[in-house]
Amino acid sequence: MIIKKNYALYENINDIQLKILDHGHAVTDVGWTGNVVCPMYSRIYYIIGGDPYVVINERRIQLEIGKCYLFPTGFSFRHACQSSMEQLYFHINLNDHTGTDLLRSCQHMMEYTPSPELIRDMLDKTFSNKVSDNLKLRQALYGSILTMTDKYNISLSTAHYSKCVLLAMEYIKKHLTLKLTVGELAVNSFVSESTLSKRFRSEVGITLGSYIDENIFFEAEQLLLKTDLTVLQISERFGFCDQFYFSRRFKQKYGETPQKYRKLRLI
Repeated sequence: MIIKKNYALYENINDIQLKILDHGHAVTDVGWTGNVVCPMYSRIYYIIGGDPYVVINERRIQLEIGKCYLFPTGFSFRHACQSSMEQLYFHINLNDHTGTDLLRSCQHMMEYTPSPELIRDMLDKTFSNKVSDNLKLRQALYGSILTMTDKYNISLSTAHYSKCVLLAMEYIKKHLTLKLTVGELAVNSFVSESTLSKRFRSEVGITLGSYIDENIFFEAEQLLLKTDLTVLQISERFGFCDQFYFSRRFKQKYGETPQKYRKLRLI
């Protein structure tokens, strides 16, 4: 008997997670306006009605009714509408075993035209409490993502980091605060500061400091939108000296103060 196996299959399937951070059926007027700057998650819009548009590199692009659009992790754009907007939206991460988003490598907006029946079915299943409906919705999201990555010839690949970089990432995740130092991370990664800094920058593409900042503001955004914690409590949780410095840094990244960002509930 001959049995062939592909051991990479286990890592590629078992350790990849589609995580839905936020979703909703949004119907709004001209109030749908905002500036998305280097987000830590992807946005998927199924346009149902209205006249929404996005601005990418000063170029205005109308979002067409009946189409699905994917704005990948790290992709910046502005959005607005002339009179109204209706959409089914999802904020997602598609992470590999290291926690790295597979869509981060995508460099541009993607779109395709799903069937009207698919959008209606997804809308129904979005608000269902049945596990089978939830799984079918996840399957539909995977289908949309893969349809678009195939259309644009985008190859998804998992990240391969050295042990010290993985240890640093894990430590940052468990001890996320502005007070983390390279020295502390190096000690817990069992390498020198210079070795960790060089390998992290080379393998991840950004500095340790930038990686910590990205994760702090991502978690802060989630706390703003999903909890009743005050801005002061959130700023203290991540080690900011005061809430005013936190608010200034938050506005630099998201274009709005934490209070206004929470009020607008940007999507």
